[in-house]
Amino acid sequence: MILERQKKTRCQHPARPRRSGPAENELRTTACIVVTCLAHYTDTQGHSQRQPERGLHEAREQSLSRSGNSPGCASSEAHRPYYGYWIGALPTSRSASVVEVVDPRSRIHMALVALNQDRSNQMKIDQVIDQISGSWIAEETLQLVRVPSVTLHEQQVCQLYEQQLLALGLEVQVREVTPGRNNLYARLSGTGGGPTLMLNGHLDTIPNQNQQPVYQEGDLLYGRGTTDMKGGMAAILAAVRGLQLANVRLQGDLLLTAVVGHEEPEAKKDGPLAMIEDLNQGRISCDRILIVEGPDALWIMSMGSMVFTIALESERGGTHTQYVPFGDNPLRFLGETLARFDTFQQELDQGLVHPLAGPERIDLGIVQAGDYFNRIPQTCKLTGTRRWAPGRQAETVLEELRALIDPIARKGGLRANVSMEHQREPFETPGDDPLVEAVATAHRQVTATEAEVVGKRIVGDANLYVHGSGVPTIYYGPSNETAHADIENVSIQRLQSAARVYALAAMEYCGVQ
Repeated sequence: MILERQKKTRCQHPARPRRSGPAENELRTTACIVVTCLAHYTDTQGHSQRQPERGLHEAREQSLSRSGNSPGCASSEAHRPYYGYWIGALPTSRSASVVEVVDPRSRIHMALVALNQDRSNQMKIDQVIDQISGSWIAEETLQLVRVPSVTLHEQQVCQLYEQQLLALGLEVQVREVTPGRNNLYARLSGTGGGPTLMLNGHLDTIPNQNQQPVYQEGDLLYGRGTTDMKGGMAAILAAVRGLQLANVRLQGDLLLTAVVGHEEPEAKKDGPLAMIEDLNQGRISCDRILIVEGPDALWIMSMGSMVFTIALESERGGTHTQYVPFGDNPLRFLGETLARFDTFQQELDQGLVHPLAGPERIDLGIVQAGDYFNRIPQTCKLTGTRRWAPGRQAETVLEELRALIDPIARKGGLRANVSMEHQREPFETPGDDPLVEAVATAHRQVTATEAEVVGKRIVGDANLYVHGSGVPTIYYGPSNETAHADIENVSIQRLQSAARVYALAAMEYCGVQ
């Protein structure tokens, strides 16, 4: 069920002085070019400005004379530049027609228009940057972190975040996932004509465990969820607020979505899967998704992943060990399996190596066997993860695991069963995708540095969104360095920087009126 919420009056905030940065230097350079063109144009005006063609012709004659070519003879060069503009072939006689003569005044006009547009755009960028306050983001983050929201218990934080969205005057839709647990969809409507960008994140956290109380110390905010990922959810609020206070109207819509049930395995990704259903059924729509989680880099690909379990079963299980030769003990073949995994990883290291995420991996986390010290185990189990690069699918990777185990099982007279769960297909968004380029531009404008392009072996909601809905997706977050740590924290400065990137990326991708 989706409910509509009413808009509230937008918040107001006094404007602050404009900033100066690299873009201003570029504008000054453009201005110098225009002034130079004007000077050259003035020099060529031998008579009245009402006779520009005459001035151009005289300038060409002077140029030919200086080069040793008379006006009645063809130039030794087929084409030559005239004050920075290519004018085509020179005439072979005074009566010949001039080919593609370009009046510098039209070029000057176009340059001035472009200069004025660039100046206007830069002013908007500076105003948005100035309106995004670190202290405002810190307060919104602390409000969210003070409300516990362990997976499956997100009711209160959903209510709080809905109020924060409504306070910005946004249209909010409440999508019930399970009773009391809701996804939130909010829209900043554009003027029309531009693509729709979704900024997405989750509101649930892992259990608190040994996490310290919520507090601020200098530039750092402490508490469960500061990094993963309530800080990011506050940053997208600040991005919208910055656009509003700077009176920037996007052409395309900006969609803010907050999902529950992200952390596995408790909720089985019910929040993200519900949003995919809504995308596929047209309840919401967008052209690109930017997940506001992870490092402050362009995270454009993740490997696929599965949790696999290998079970080796013996018919002699439950027998006293003195009656079974050690060579027939299933634990021996469990050891062979571990050794085979070692050589298999070496093969992966020498095989398909992704330029961003590196080689594929097989890893083990759980070994289970036996119930008593002198009894033959009936079942030996290995549980681990398998991660693979884009271009292959989970079923193919599972069959590959079975092919590794079957020879060992036959050798030991064992029954082998290989199963998988929590499988996620890999995703990769091209580096020249419009959203990737928009975020890269925004990162450059905010930080004066180039954004790093990264890939990961870990999986997340982007794996689901890309394969479930077909919408190209990337990540860009404030940071993820202390996610799930006992002492989780995030820098206010990095939250502010991320919020500025989100706002400018929306301007770049959605367009500005």
